[in-house]
Amino acid sequence: MRFTVRLTHSNGDVLVRDFEAESVEALRARVLAEGGFPLEITRTDTAFRSRTQLKTESLVLFNQELLALLKAGIPLLQSLELLVGHGKDPQLRRALAHVVELVREGMSFSDALEQAGAFPPVYRSNVVAGERSGTLPEVLARWLSFQKFAQSSRRRIIEALFYPAFLVLVLILALGVIFNVVLPRFAEFYAGGDIEMPLVTRILLGMGKVVSSTLWLQGIVLAGLAVLIRWMAASEAGRKLAERMLLMLPKVGTLYRMYHSSVFSRTLGVLLSGGLPVVQALEVVQRTSPSERLKGGLAVVTEKVRAGSSLHLALEQAKILDPLAVEMVRVGEQSSALPEMLDHVADFFDQEVEKATTAVTSLIGPVLILFMGVVVLALLLAIYVPLFNASNVVR
Repeated sequence: MRFTVRLTHSNGDVLVRDFEAESVEALRARVLAEGGFPLEITRTDTAFRSRTQLKTESLVLFNQELLALLKAGIPLLQSLELLVGHGKDPQLRRALAHVVELVREGMSFSDALEQAGAFPPVYRSNVVAGERSGTLPEVLARWLSFQKFAQSSRRRIIEALFYPAFLVLVLILALGVIFNVVLPRFAEFYAGGDIEMPLVTRILLGMGKVVSSTLWLQGIVLAGLAVLIRWMAASEAGRKLAERMLLMLPKVGTLYRMYHSSVFSRTLGVLLSGGLPVVQALEVVQRTSPSERLKGGLAVVTEKVRAGSSLHLALEQAKILDPLAVEMVRVGEQSSALPEMLDHVADFFDQEVEKATTAVTSLIGPVLILFMGVVVLALLLAIYVPLFNASNVVR
């Protein structure tokens, strides 16, 4: 959740800053720990209104240019000033201009990104690790490498899902026309004659009559589904519900768990390689995780690690990651090569998710075509069989 805070410091200055936090209490504790006193805290996003983040493509292009300037030896502020106004994305230009203004005032790059509000949390967490370890160019290079792989995988998945999605849309439209137009016409036709109809035909004609007479109800249902989907995407409770539903599905739940295990391993590996201690790295991952389920589990894991528990034992007890990820964490801790092991397990999960999604999407098309054929054939038989029977009787 994102909040706007009006706060005062010990020097008497009153500032207005934006923060992301899990709750008002957590945000208040954070402001107090940083030496400020919150005067007013206002939530700036709701379940149906959230701040739009930058497009991944625009952010990748910006970081490629920023990385080239940093490797050339140009200071960070000067590099950012050179990039202000560049690019085709107006949202990125506005956000970058705000970031440059804050950095000129003495704010760190990561804090300025948080104030701008449009930069993804995982990207900001990588910048935090790069700043604290003094290896910002290396961290940005690793982030870019991961984003290129993620974009190519996402593109392949979208291309694979395009045809099945088209088939589902055609099926929905076809059923809508059949129940709203075709079946009512046949009901009128059969009502004028003395034709004996099977039970299935009578049920279908009755359904068509009910559906065609409740168009307003269909509109309400569609609007309700749109609101429900928006709520599940934008609110914390909705995302938790969507995650529970996904995890209950046989194969999809396993893929979902593997995907978030990959995100966790990749992000934690980058942060540890950047020099962050394990507890601080876990706090960053927990704060920036896209999974509400993972956030809650990592909060418990972080407290156990802070109390002296090993990371793999805390993760094993939390049961929030794939067992292979927990095992690789154990090996990494014992061999003092935890970042490398996390990168290896993230690569493995990425490959497994890609192979599984490709296999699943390649089967969706034929299965949908078969299903559509069976549904349409059943409807046609139920509608036309009485006509065939009537014609046979006449002969």
